[in-house]
Amino acid sequence: MDMPGEEEYVYEYDNEFDLENPFTSPADEPIASLLDAEGHHSPSVSAAASAVRRDAAGFISKVRYDGELSVHPRVAYLALNYVDRFLSKRQLPFGHKPWAPRLLAISCLSIAAKMQRVATISIADIQGDEEFMFDAVTIRRMERVVLGALEWRARSVTPIAFLGFFLSACFPPPQHPPLLDDVKARAVDLLIRAQPEVKMADYAPSVVAASALLAAAGEIAGAHLPAFQAGVAACPFEKLRECGEVMAAACGIGGVRTATATATSADTPVTVLGHGHYRSASSESDRTVGSLANVADAKKRCMGPPSQWG
Repeated sequence: MDMPGEEEYVYEYDNEFDLENPFTSPADEPIASLLDAEGHHSPSVSAAASAVRRDAAGFISKVRYDGELSVHPRVAYLALNYVDRFLSKRQLPFGHKPWAPRLLAISCLSIAAKMQRVATISIADIQGDEEFMFDAVTIRRMERVVLGALEWRARSVTPIAFLGFFLSACFPPPQHPPLLDDVKARAVDLLIRAQPEVKMADYAPSVVAASALLAAAGEIAGAHLPAFQAGVAACPFEKLRECGEVMAAACGIGGVRTATATATSADTPVTVLGHGHYRSASSESDRTVGSLANVADAKKRCMGPPSQWG
């Protein structure tokens, strides 16, 4: 597969992309829109398990933890999300070449930095002492290949987008406990740390967010953990306990197992918005990749009427 030609492309970065709010229009912000979109932004398991993804993730991780480069964690997080989404759509051009995964990683880092409106990443610096160096023209071409595969939808719906909703649902304003910001920050940290784990691709972004939030609450705000557990258990999240175990192993923590086990053991939890009860009839073993749309309606129902989805 050939790379695109020499012509330039223009991609407008008019609005800084906030991982916590992936939509530009207020009308698109309700939780219903996130649930509808998450299936289209989730990586496939086969893509996450590929050798190309492993090499690209390794390069992004090396850049992320290089103290001299100061690549923001959310830029690295978004870049790996682009890698996953790209590989879920198509094969990498020149994928048999040993340098191809690195070119994909660098291009995704460049796009992510532009979307996040952070300081420009030095292409020369992030390539460091690599034997083969890519020039700016080659990287721009690859950026276009990536954006084309993503259908120019660079505002990814990631687990981070669900955290604000869950927190507000468990503790409606102005009843926010003082530790809520700390819980959210810790949840984001866990999401970033767990992302390279291949097995995380088996879970919907909303489920991953719920697992991270329960773990963070268990660590930081133990007194409020029952409220978080009740709020999360109100929705029929499939594989929540299993996701918590994978996250715990990936992050080297133990709190996720206990928190998610308790959250998934509730018999008839009260809905997060206080509109009756919902009992999930689905089994954790029923979920397969690509079935996210089938459970979206059930999740919406547990969150109350459409007027409350925002």
